Amino acid sequence: MFRRLPALPAALLALVVPVAAASEAFVFPAFNQAALARHAPLPAPEGDAADGGRLTLDWTSESHFEQAGDEFLLLDGEILRLGLQQRWTWAGMQWSAELPLLVTGGGVLDSMIENWHDWFGLPNGGRDQIPRDQYRYQYQRGGQPPGETVFDIGGSDAAIGDIRLGLARCADGGGCWRALAQLPTGDADRLLGGGAGLSAWYERAYALGGTQRWSGAFAAGAGAVRGDGPVEDRQKTLVPFGWASLGYALLPSLQAGAQLYAHGPLYDDSDLDAFTRSGLQVVFGFRYRSPGGIWWNLAVQEDPITKSSPDFVIHLASTW
Repeated sequence: MFRRLPALPAALLALVVPVAAASEAFVFPAFNQAALARHAPLPAPEGDAADGGRLTLDWTSESHFEQAGDEFLLLDGEILRLGLQQRWTWAGMQWSAELPLLVTGGGVLDSMIENWHDWFGLPNGGRDQIPRDQYRYQYQRGGQPPGETVFDIGGSDAAIGDIRLGLARCADGGGCWRALAQLPTGDADRLLGGGAGLSAWYERAYALGGTQRWSGAFAAGAGAVRGDGPVEDRQKTLVPFGWASLGYALLPSLQAGAQLYAHGPLYDDSDLDAFTRSGLQVVFGFRYRSPGGIWWNLAVQEDPITKSSPDFVIHLASTW
Protein backbone atom coordinates (compact mmCIF):
# COMPACT_ATOMS: atom_id res chain seq x y z
CA MET A 1 0.00 0.00 0.00
CA PHE A 2 2.69 2.52 1.02
CA ARG A 3 4.92 1.89 -2.02
CA ARG A 4 2.61 4.03 -4.16
CA LEU A 5 2.53 7.00 -1.77
CA PRO A 6 5.91 8.75 -2.25
CA ALA A 7 4.61 10.26 -5.52
CA LEU A 8 1.61 11.79 -3.73
CA PRO A 9 3.39 14.79 -2.12
CA ALA A 10 5.00 15.69 -5.45
CA ALA A 11 1.64 15.49 -7.19
CA LEU A 12 0.05 17.84 -4.65
CA LEU A 13 2.98 20.25 -4.87
CA ALA A 14 2.41 20.46 -8.62
CA LEU A 15 -1.05 21.88 -7.92
CA VAL A 16 0.19 24.88 -5.95
CA VAL A 17 2.54 27.76 -6.68
CA PRO A 18 4.88 29.15 -4.00
CA VAL A 19 3.65 32.58 -3.00
CA ALA A 20 6.34 33.58 -0.47
CA ALA A 21 9.66 32.34 0.85
CA ALA A 22 9.50 30.80 4.30
CA SER A 23 11.16 32.46 7.25
CA GLU A 24 14.54 31.27 8.46
CA ALA A 25 13.81 30.60 12.15
CA PHE A 26 14.53 26.92 12.73
CA VAL A 27 11.40 24.91 13.52
CA PHE A 28 9.82 21.59 12.60
CA PRO A 29 5.99 21.57 12.20
CA ALA A 30 5.82 18.22 14.02
CA PHE A 31 3.81 17.05 17.03
CA ASN A 32 2.57 13.82 18.67
CA GLN A 33 1.31 11.47 15.95
CA ALA A 34 0.06 8.69 18.27
CA ALA A 35 -3.34 7.16 17.52
CA LEU A 36 -4.47 7.96 21.08
CA ALA A 37 -3.46 11.62 20.58
CA ARG A 38 -5.24 12.35 17.30
CA HIS A 39 -8.30 13.79 19.03
CA ALA A 40 -6.27 16.40 20.91
CA PRO A 41 -5.79 19.94 19.46
CA LEU A 42 -2.00 19.83 19.80
CA PRO A 43 -0.73 22.52 17.39
CA ALA A 44 2.24 22.30 15.07
CA PRO A 45 5.09 24.76 15.74
CA GLU A 46 5.02 27.68 13.31
CA GLY A 47 8.00 29.83 14.29
CA ASP A 48 7.71 33.07 12.33
CA ALA A 49 6.16 31.45 9.24
CA ALA A 50 5.12 33.98 6.61
CA ASP A 51 2.05 33.84 4.40
CA GLY A 52 2.17 30.92 2.00
CA GLY A 53 1.65 27.18 2.13
CA ARG A 54 3.02 24.05 3.70
CA LEU A 55 2.84 20.37 2.92
CA THR A 56 3.78 17.93 5.69
CA LEU A 57 4.15 14.17 5.60
CA ASP A 58 4.54 12.28 8.88
CA TRP A 59 5.16 8.55 8.48
CA THR A 60 4.50 7.04 11.91
CA SER A 61 5.14 3.56 13.21
CA GLU A 62 3.58 2.52 16.52
CA SER A 63 4.34 -0.75 18.26
CA HIS A 64 3.35 -1.05 21.90
CA PHE A 65 1.57 -3.52 24.13
CA GLU A 66 0.86 -3.11 27.82
CA GLN A 67 -1.11 -4.84 30.57
CA ALA A 68 -1.82 -3.45 34.02
CA GLY A 69 -4.59 -4.22 36.47
CA ASP A 70 -7.64 -5.28 34.48
CA GLU A 71 -6.58 -3.44 31.30
CA PHE A 72 -4.81 -4.64 28.15
CA LEU A 73 -3.69 -2.40 25.29
CA LEU A 74 -2.13 -3.18 21.91
CA LEU A 75 -1.08 -0.41 19.51
CA ASP A 76 0.55 -1.72 16.35
CA GLY A 77 0.46 -0.14 12.92
CA GLU A 78 1.68 2.55 10.58
CA ILE A 79 -0.02 5.72 9.47
CA LEU A 80 0.77 8.41 6.95
CA ARG A 81 -0.52 11.86 7.83
CA LEU A 82 -0.45 14.21 4.86
CA GLY A 83 -1.32 17.77 5.84
CA LEU A 84 -1.88 20.64 3.38
CA GLN A 85 -1.92 24.08 5.00
CA GLN A 86 -2.42 27.58 3.60
CA ARG A 87 -1.65 30.83 5.49
CA TRP A 88 -2.77 34.36 4.58
CA THR A 89 -3.05 37.79 6.22
CA TRP A 90 -6.35 39.66 6.50
CA ALA A 91 -7.41 42.52 8.80
CA GLY A 92 -4.00 42.56 10.48
CA MET A 93 -4.20 38.88 11.51
CA GLN A 94 -2.64 35.78 10.03
CA TRP A 95 -5.18 33.06 9.23
CA SER A 96 -4.55 29.43 8.33
CA ALA A 97 -6.40 26.29 7.37
CA GLU A 98 -5.10 22.73 7.23
CA LEU A 99 -6.67 19.66 5.64
CA PRO A 100 -5.15 16.36 6.83
CA LEU A 101 -5.36 13.03 5.03
CA LEU A 102 -4.70 9.85 7.05
CA VAL A 103 -3.69 6.54 5.47
CA THR A 104 -3.37 3.54 7.80
CA GLY A 105 -2.01 0.03 7.32
CA GLY A 106 0.49 -2.58 8.43
CA GLY A 107 3.30 -0.78 6.64
CA VAL A 108 6.87 -1.81 5.94
CA LEU A 109 9.01 -0.06 8.58
CA ASP A 110 9.17 -2.62 11.41
CA SER A 111 12.40 -4.34 10.40
CA MET A 112 14.16 -1.07 9.59
CA ILE A 113 13.16 0.48 12.94
CA GLU A 114 14.44 -2.53 14.91
CA ASN A 115 17.79 -2.19 13.12
CA TRP A 116 17.79 1.58 13.76
CA HIS A 117 17.25 1.07 17.49
CA ASP A 118 19.88 -1.68 17.67
CA TRP A 119 22.41 0.52 15.83
CA PHE A 120 22.00 3.41 18.29
CA GLY A 121 21.52 1.22 21.37
CA LEU A 122 17.91 2.32 21.85
CA PRO A 123 15.23 0.06 23.37
CA ASN A 124 12.76 -1.58 21.00
CA GLY A 125 9.99 -1.50 23.60
CA GLY A 126 8.87 -5.06 22.83
CA ARG A 127 8.56 -4.32 19.11
CA ASP A 128 10.34 -7.57 18.26
CA GLN A 129 7.68 -9.53 20.21
CA ILE A 130 4.79 -8.37 18.01
CA PRO A 131 4.08 -9.70 14.49
CA ARG A 132 5.58 -7.44 11.84
CA ASP A 133 3.65 -5.35 9.34
CA GLN A 134 0.21 -5.65 10.92
CA TYR A 135 -2.39 -3.00 11.79
CA ARG A 136 -4.09 -3.86 15.07
CA TYR A 137 -5.34 -1.51 17.77
CA GLN A 138 -7.03 -3.24 20.70
CA TYR A 139 -8.05 -2.16 24.18
CA GLN A 140 -9.74 -4.40 26.74
CA ARG A 141 -10.70 -3.73 30.33
CA GLY A 142 -12.57 -5.61 33.00
CA GLY A 143 -10.16 -8.49 33.53
CA GLN A 144 -9.77 -11.74 31.64
CA PRO A 145 -12.06 -12.47 28.66
CA PRO A 146 -14.85 -11.98 28.08
CA GLY A 147 -14.26 -8.62 29.85
CA GLU A 148 -15.07 -5.54 27.78
CA THR A 149 -13.47 -4.87 24.40
CA VAL A 150 -13.44 -1.09 24.14
CA PHE A 151 -11.97 -1.10 20.63
CA ASP A 152 -10.51 -3.65 18.25
CA ILE A 153 -9.46 -2.02 14.99
CA GLY A 154 -7.72 -3.68 12.07
CA GLY A 155 -7.26 -3.34 8.33
CA SER A 156 -6.14 -0.41 6.24
CA ASP A 157 -8.00 2.84 5.70
CA ALA A 158 -7.75 6.25 4.04
CA ALA A 159 -9.78 9.12 5.45
CA ILE A 160 -9.85 12.80 6.30
CA GLY A 161 -8.60 13.71 9.77
CA ASP A 162 -9.63 16.67 11.91
CA ILE A 163 -9.57 19.94 9.95
CA ARG A 164 -7.66 22.75 11.69
CA LEU A 165 -8.23 26.52 11.50
CA GLY A 166 -5.65 28.92 12.90
CA LEU A 167 -5.44 32.58 13.87
CA ALA A 168 -2.36 34.58 14.92
CA ARG A 169 -1.57 38.10 16.05
CA CYS A 170 2.14 38.84 15.77
CA ALA A 171 4.06 41.79 17.18
CA ASP A 172 6.93 43.56 15.48
CA GLY A 173 9.33 42.09 18.02
CA GLY A 174 8.71 38.55 16.77
CA GLY A 175 6.27 37.12 19.32
CA CYS A 176 2.86 35.77 18.26
CA TRP A 177 -0.31 34.99 20.13
CA ARG A 178 -1.89 32.05 18.34
CA ALA A 179 -5.16 30.14 18.49
CA LEU A 180 -6.33 26.91 16.88
CA ALA A 181 -9.84 25.58 16.31
CA GLN A 182 -10.06 21.87 15.54
CA LEU A 183 -13.15 20.48 13.83
CA PRO A 184 -14.18 16.85 14.60
CA THR A 185 -14.17 15.66 10.98
CA GLY A 186 -12.12 12.51 11.64
CA ASP A 187 -13.52 9.06 12.42
CA ALA A 188 -13.29 8.79 16.20
CA ASP A 189 -14.33 5.12 16.27
CA ARG A 190 -11.22 4.23 14.23
CA LEU A 191 -8.96 6.58 16.26
CA LEU A 192 -8.58 8.94 13.31
CA GLY A 193 -9.49 12.09 15.24
CA GLY A 194 -13.00 13.22 16.08
CA GLY A 195 -11.99 15.83 18.66
CA ALA A 196 -13.61 19.27 18.82
CA GLY A 197 -11.07 21.53 20.46
CA LEU A 198 -9.58 24.96 20.97
CA SER A 199 -5.95 25.80 21.76
CA ALA A 200 -4.21 29.07 22.60
CA TRP A 201 -0.48 29.72 23.03
CA TYR A 202 2.31 32.25 22.82
CA GLU A 203 5.15 31.50 20.40
CA ARG A 204 8.32 33.46 19.83
CA ALA A 205 10.97 32.95 17.17
CA TYR A 206 14.52 34.02 17.95
CA ALA A 207 18.01 34.26 16.46
CA LEU A 208 21.30 34.29 18.36
CA GLY A 209 24.59 36.02 17.65
CA GLY A 210 25.54 38.74 15.23
CA THR A 211 25.48 36.34 12.28
CA GLN A 212 22.15 34.82 13.42
CA ARG A 213 23.38 31.34 12.49
CA TRP A 214 21.61 29.97 15.58
CA SER A 215 17.83 30.26 15.50
CA GLY A 216 14.66 28.59 16.74
CA ALA A 217 11.37 29.14 18.52
CA PHE A 218 9.76 28.43 21.88
CA ALA A 219 6.12 28.33 22.94
CA ALA A 220 3.74 27.50 25.78
CA GLY A 221 -0.03 27.17 25.93
CA ALA A 222 -2.99 24.90 26.58
CA GLY A 223 -5.83 23.26 24.72
CA ALA A 224 -9.40 22.26 25.61
CA VAL A 225 -10.98 19.29 23.88
CA ARG A 226 -14.26 17.41 23.76
CA GLY A 227 -13.54 14.16 21.99
CA ASP A 228 -15.69 11.33 20.77
CA GLY A 229 -15.09 7.63 20.25
CA PRO A 230 -14.55 4.53 22.37
CA VAL A 231 -12.40 6.13 25.13
CA GLU A 232 -14.09 9.53 25.38
CA ASP A 233 -14.97 8.81 29.03
CA ARG A 234 -11.26 8.89 29.95
CA GLN A 235 -10.12 11.86 27.89
CA LYS A 236 -8.85 14.88 29.79
CA THR A 237 -10.51 18.17 28.92
CA LEU A 238 -7.53 20.50 29.42
CA VAL A 239 -4.03 19.72 28.10
CA PRO A 240 -0.97 22.00 28.55
CA PHE A 241 1.77 21.92 25.92
CA GLY A 242 4.94 23.65 24.83
CA TRP A 243 8.05 23.31 22.67
CA ALA A 244 11.51 24.67 22.01
CA SER A 245 13.71 24.34 18.94
CA LEU A 246 17.32 25.21 18.14
CA GLY A 247 19.05 25.04 14.77
CA TYR A 248 22.39 26.03 13.29
CA ALA A 249 22.99 27.27 9.74
CA LEU A 250 25.67 24.99 8.33
CA LEU A 251 25.34 26.89 5.05
CA PRO A 252 23.15 29.84 4.01
CA SER A 253 20.68 27.31 2.59
CA LEU A 254 21.15 24.38 5.02
CA GLN A 255 20.25 24.13 8.72
CA ALA A 256 20.58 21.29 11.22
CA GLY A 257 18.97 21.13 14.64
CA ALA A 258 16.52 19.60 17.08
CA GLN A 259 13.19 20.32 18.72
CA LEU A 260 11.53 19.19 21.96
CA TYR A 261 7.72 19.08 22.19
CA ALA A 262 6.00 18.31 25.51
CA HIS A 263 2.37 18.02 26.58
CA GLY A 264 0.43 16.88 29.61
CA PRO A 265 -1.45 13.56 29.94
CA LEU A 266 -4.33 13.13 27.50
CA TYR A 267 -6.30 10.62 29.63
CA ASP A 268 -6.89 9.70 33.25
CA ASP A 269 -8.56 6.94 35.29
CA SER A 270 -6.32 4.18 33.90
CA ASP A 271 -3.44 1.99 35.08
CA LEU A 272 -1.80 2.05 31.63
CA ASP A 273 1.16 4.35 30.97
CA ALA A 274 0.08 4.89 27.36
CA PHE A 275 -3.02 6.71 28.66
CA THR A 276 -1.73 8.59 31.69
CA ARG A 277 1.87 9.60 30.91
CA SER A 278 2.83 13.04 29.72
CA GLY A 279 4.14 13.15 26.17
CA LEU A 280 7.60 14.22 25.06
CA GLN A 281 8.88 14.05 21.49
CA VAL A 282 12.32 14.97 20.20
CA VAL A 283 12.73 15.76 16.50
CA PHE A 284 16.14 16.11 14.89
CA GLY A 285 17.13 16.61 11.28
CA PHE A 286 17.81 19.13 8.52
CA ARG A 287 16.16 21.99 6.64
CA TYR A 288 17.23 22.96 3.13
CA ARG A 289 16.17 26.06 1.21
CA SER A 290 15.98 25.57 -2.54
CA PRO A 291 16.93 28.36 -4.99
CA GLY A 292 13.21 29.00 -5.43
CA GLY A 293 12.83 29.87 -1.74
CA ILE A 294 11.09 26.64 -0.63
CA TRP A 295 12.23 25.10 2.65
CA TRP A 296 12.44 21.27 2.66
CA ASN A 297 12.50 19.39 5.98
CA LEU A 298 13.85 15.91 6.64
CA ALA A 299 13.74 14.74 10.26
CA VAL A 300 13.21 11.79 12.59
CA GLN A 301 11.06 11.87 15.73
CA GLU A 302 11.70 9.70 18.80
CA ASP A 303 10.02 9.41 22.22
CA PRO A 304 12.20 10.23 25.29
CA ILE A 305 9.10 9.49 27.40
CA THR A 306 8.06 6.11 26.08
CA LYS A 307 4.58 4.65 25.60
CA SER A 308 2.69 7.97 25.31
CA SER A 309 4.21 8.80 21.88
CA PRO A 310 5.14 6.71 18.83
CA ASP A 311 8.69 5.38 19.05
CA PHE A 312 9.53 6.34 15.45
CA VAL A 313 8.29 8.96 12.98
CA ILE A 314 9.80 10.12 9.68
CA HIS A 315 8.92 13.80 9.21
CA LEU A 316 9.01 15.49 5.79
CA ALA A 317 7.77 18.97 5.00
CA SER A 318 7.98 21.71 2.39
CA THR A 319 7.16 25.33 3.22
CA TRP A 320 6.85 28.09 0.66
